[in-house]
Amino acid sequence: MRSLTLLRHGRTSYNAEGRFQGQVDVPLDELGLEQARAVALHLAGSASISRIVSSDLRRAAQTAQALSEATGVPVAHDASLREISVGDWEGYTRDEVAEKWPEELDAWLAGTDMRPPGGESRNESATRVFEAINRLVDEAPEDEDLVVVAHGAVIRSATEMLLDMADGRGRLGVLTNCTYARLSPGRTGWVLRAWGGGAESVALARPDTDATVVSAS
Repeated sequence: MRSLTLLRHGRTSYNAEGRFQGQVDVPLDELGLEQARAVALHLAGSASISRIVSSDLRRAAQTAQALSEATGVPVAHDASLREISVGDWEGYTRDEVAEKWPEELDAWLAGTDMRPPGGESRNESATRVFEAINRLVDEAPEDEDLVVVAHGAVIRSATEMLLDMADGRGRLGVLTNCTYARLSPGRTGWVLRAWGGGAESVALARPDTDATVVSAS
């Protein structure tokens, strides 16, 4: 493999409203569609892309489709790349979760590896996506430039695992909507070449609007 790009999907109404999204199949909103087209044009003009694999949730699939239309590269879908499931919290704002599950939310915000009621732990979802990425990498020829389109929480946690950061010695921030991480293989492991790439192109999608809303999950 020559390069690995991990692209977060565009904005959804849940992102805009600060709702826990998890695996609810929410589509992109109008701004999210603009962000997807903008980052697709940016990537098509600035990177070599030979394969696109996306989470099957609509917000990621729509973002991947915009990239496919800009590059002519078809999209494959993989349910293993879905966002972390936050179970019973999905669809609620943080304030609403705080009212119903105050102790559980406190533990979540403290960074413990707990499971939201009916959901996954951070480690479970990170391992799922990490293993999916490693499978795609193992399948890739030496000259492949792979783009994986997925979700903020699992991109961050899987990237930390790829970089051997999972022992708590460091943390990455969550990528904003339609920005990406780019990695390349090195002699002893992955090298992080970009984190938050594409931010300028996404901001230009609608300069009078906040284009960097971060999902509650």
